[in-house]
Amino acid sequence: MPVSQTIDTLSLIGESDIMHQLYKMIGRACNVDCAILLIGEKGSGRRAAAKALHFFSYRAAFPFNILSGSDPRESTDEELLGIDGTHQTESTCYVTDYTSMSTFAQHQLVSIHKRKEFKCSHTNRYRKHNLRFLIAAGETIHEDLESGKFPMDLFYDWNFLPLYIPPLRNRREDIPLYANHFLESLASEMKVSRKELTPEALEILIVYDWPGNLNELKGIMKTALSNCRGNYVRAEHLPAFRKQNNEDRESFARLKNFLDSRLSSYIQNSPAAFSGNLYRLLVPQIEKTLFQHALRKANGNKNKAAKLLGLHRNTLNKKLQQLSG
Repeated sequence: MPVSQTIDTLSLIGESDIMHQLYKMIGRACNVDCAILLIGEKGSGRRAAAKALHFFSYRAAFPFNILSGSDPRESTDEELLGIDGTHQTESTCYVTDYTSMSTFAQHQLVSIHKRKEFKCSHTNRYRKHNLRFLIAAGETIHEDLESGKFPMDLFYDWNFLPLYIPPLRNRREDIPLYANHFLESLASEMKVSRKELTPEALEILIVYDWPGNLNELKGIMKTALSNCRGNYVRAEHLPAFRKQNNEDRESFARLKNFLDSRLSSYIQNSPAAFSGNLYRLLVPQIEKTLFQHALRKANGNKNKAAKLLGLHRNTLNKKLQQLSG
């Protein structure tokens, strides 16, 4: 079930404010001995964050074991954890999808975590450990708890420290950085010359919402390298991607023009008393109106409204409290 890996790169290269906040959280949590719940969308970088938590901690000399949870058979403690029982008792165990595990395996992991010991198959005795568990979960974790997909009693048994990994659409300023990173690494892997993105191609990448996050961006860059014969990746080298993105670009352009015209008119005709206070007055009102319409479209469901806005539900709740206060 598990696969022990040697990590060459952590792939955490974002420079946006939200990523710098994540780096600070990783720095504070890397040596805290508790289970961590990495919450984020698939492909957003949860595994990279898990690797960073491991390799910046005192456990870096020990293995980083990935537990896929896909094996339906009942496993011994050692098989489940990916350790041999004679050493590696300070390894990091990263669970890619806890909810896909069998109920038996879920209870088995919780028991190992709570008892701080596991059963050695070659001695049939229990051995103390200092393993650290990092569990990946989707942004629907609250819905999974309510539906029972993630058993609530097991969730609280872990006593998680939550760590939120932002989706790529919430850090668009990082897209050029990641795109160029993938172009460079893939060019080396595919044994082709390094390419550069044209401004038009880069604009297409920045506007797109990236439902597949970094995994999707990497796939698009691989396609671009396959299609490109010159030194520059142009818009036409992303045909399938551009085709699905045209409507988004047109919609974004209409929104930009609408905001430009309305804000220009308002600012030009704003009362003199508002001078020096426009930012303080406008931004909260724009946010409040935006949240109200998102909630209306989601029929009052905050989870759906947050997803529509590209925010975490906790962030939306906090914003709503601030705006109503």
